[in-house]
Parts: sequence; structure tokens; C-alpha cells
Amino acid sequence: MDVASVLLGRYAIALMILIPLAIWTSPGLRAEWNAAGRGLFLNGLTLGVAQTYTYFRAVESFPSSVVITVFFVYPMIMLAVDRYLFSITPRWSSIAAVGLIFTGAMLAGWPSLSIGEVEPVGILCLLATPFVYSAYVAIAYLYTRQATPFVGASAIYLGIGLGYVIVAMFHGLRLPVAAQAWQSLLAIAIVGGVIPVVSFAYALPRLSGARYSIIVSLELVTVVTIGVLLLGEKLSAIQFAGIALVLAAVGLYSVLS
Repeated sequence: MDVASVLLGRYAIALMILIPLAIWTSPGLRAEWNAAGRGLFLNGLTLGVAQTYTYFRAVESFPSSVVITVFFVYPMIMLAVDRYLFSITPRWSSIAAVGLIFTGAMLAGWPSLSIGEVEPVGILCLLATPFVYSAYVAIAYLYTRQATPFVGASAIYLGIGLGYVIVAMFHGLRLPVAAQAWQSLLAIAIVGGVIPVVSFAYALPRLSGARYSIIVSLELVTVVTIGVLLLGEKLSAIQFAGIALVLAAVGLYSVLS
């Protein structure tokens, strides 16, 4: 399957789960849609699609370690967004945590931090990824405060899903053939779709964009841990130091905030 087909399948399957839960848990579905759902839908359709596209397009051109390192500039951007758009003054613990997270991400990807041949579209997507994602999170923060988690999550995925329907119309749709591929797609939709987007819709309005970005940086630790335990990947001392810095950053923030 190509990237667009996988993502469309992810959102389609996830929505089969999310929409019934949204209907069941919403105190007033129409009111929630008018207050927040429409904004989250449009945010997903535009910036949501753009941030997934720029990320995957960048991965096609550069090592994933480079893409991830650049991506983790976004917590720094979110500190500025919180300060100047939402008048949330960052604490020194947040600033220190963001600096440690970026340094840790850079060290974790140290062995393959090389750009190689520069492709204009690829480097544009690489540089755009953290800014597009930050804008997406900032707008989502405005609207998720006015919606219950399942309604907010459904509206986001409706927007992104429609975006990839349009993409599939131009690039075609490839469905899984083997049963194992369907199982993998189902896992991607639930573990990598339903759970993260509901967590996003629940946690973001209760934290803020910057605070959310600090805690979610644990995904880097999770990915590396799974790579070591399940895929047999080997880490250098520098990479272990990077992961330790990310853990220290989240721990520091959790204790002092």
C-alpha cells in the first residue's frame, strides 16, 4: 500500500469507532458541531492533511532521524504560540524541558544525521513540518476546549479523512490483499489512530500547546524502546544519552510545573 492509501484506511476505520462513541457521549451533537466541530473539521482538512503530508514527504527525502530532529523544533514554536497568542507565560521549567527535548532528539538520531543530496521539495517539507504542526495544534487548542473528546476526535478525523479521499482520487487507492495486511491496518487505525486522537482531544485543552508538546515527546522514547526490545536495534552511548535527556526533560517538567 502507498502512504495515502494507508492513511485513508487509518482514518476510515478509526471513524467507524469514533463516530458511534461521539453520538453516545455527546450532550448535544449539533451544538458541539456548531461550537467546535466545524472548526476542528476544517483544521483537519487543511493543516491536518498538510502536516501529515509534509512529514511523510520529508521522510521520503531524508533519513527519519533528520526529520524527527527537525520536527522536535515544534515544542519551541509552541512556547512562542502560547506566549503571544494565548497569553500563557512559559515557566523556566518549560523552557528548560523544551531545550533538553530538542537536544535529546538530536542525540538520539546522531548516527544518521546527514542530509546528503538536497531536493528542493523535500527540504521545503522538512522545514515546514514543525511550523505546520504547530499551527494545527494551536487551532485545535482553541476548539477542543469547546467539545467533548470523542466529538473533537471525530471532527478532526473527518477533516483529515476527507482530505485523503481527495488525495486518493488523484493518486489511486490500493487496498490490502493479505489478511495480515488488514490486521496491520486495523492496528494502525486503533493503536495509531483512535487512541492518539482521543488522547489529543482530551489532553490538549487541559494543558496547552506547549505543555502538551513536552509530555508527548515521550513518543520518541517509546519508539526507540520498541525498536530495541522488539526489533533488535542497537543504540550507541550517544543515543542512550539523548533518550535520557528526553526522559529528564519530562521528569523535570512534571516535578516543577
